Amino acid sequence: MTVMGAAGRSHSAALDRVVLIGEGIGYSASPAIHNAAFTALGIPWRYELRDIVAGELPDVFDELRSGALRGANITKPHKVRAIEFTDELDVSAGRVGAVNTIVVRDGRLVGHDTDLPAITEQVAVLTQARRADAPRFRSAVVLGRGGAAQAVAAVLADAGAAVELIGRDRWAELPVLLGSADLLVNATPVGTAADESPVERALMRPDLTVLDLVYRPSPTRLVRDARAHWATARDGAWILLRQAALSFELWTGETAPVGAMRRALEAELGVVADA
Repeated sequence: MTVMGAAGRSHSAALDRVVLIGEGIGYSASPAIHNAAFTALGIPWRYELRDIVAGELPDVFDELRSGALRGANITKPHKVRAIEFTDELDVSAGRVGAVNTIVVRDGRLVGHDTDLPAITEQVAVLTQARRADAPRFRSAVVLGRGGAAQAVAAVLADAGAAVELIGRDRWAELPVLLGSADLLVNATPVGTAADESPVERALMRPDLTVLDLVYRPSPTRLVRDARAHWATARDGAWILLRQAALSFELWTGETAPVGAMRRALEAELGVVADA
């Protein structure tokens, strides 16, 4: 498998569908975001959900390879497995070991990970919000071990933080692990469309920054609990928007209409998304 850099893309009027591939993804705001972008630029494409189990992945990747689909996003729980079906990996996907965007190029499938740059930018924003005497994150606890968690871990490791990836089998250890951490990241679906948090509210404290990749509801229960303890906390709405814009540009070769995409996201969530 080749690891490669970005390259130019061309349009094809015959290829007019892009899909989100995942399981249990009826909550996704991605169709609203991308369809608003296509409409804003007058591109006659549609973005659709493909809610499938792992055994159905070969069929949808055959559709991509045949040209029946223009491209795809990949979400939980298929980001790592999707690598098996790609012909090439962009440097982002090679770095993370997961794919969230597929670009079709001359019948070949190129895997990218637009989560990586989106998370990098969000971590930079959170770093800037820290105290002057603690200019960077030193120790992070990341909940989850999937593709999103791997992207977060890569970003934080590059920033010099010690990172602990915690699967659900170790969540009982959180009271101890969080005691020495200055950043908590939820990279699991816990809290999606539900008023629940993966972490007990009592474990929040003012000097523990919280990033929840869940974006619906916005703010999530985890974020609300953290803010109630005067902690800096953000949910995943901005990351969703940023990675979507990057994916859009890979598929179309056009500059993403971020304003239209953001308005669609805010209408979906019923809130003003964090900048």
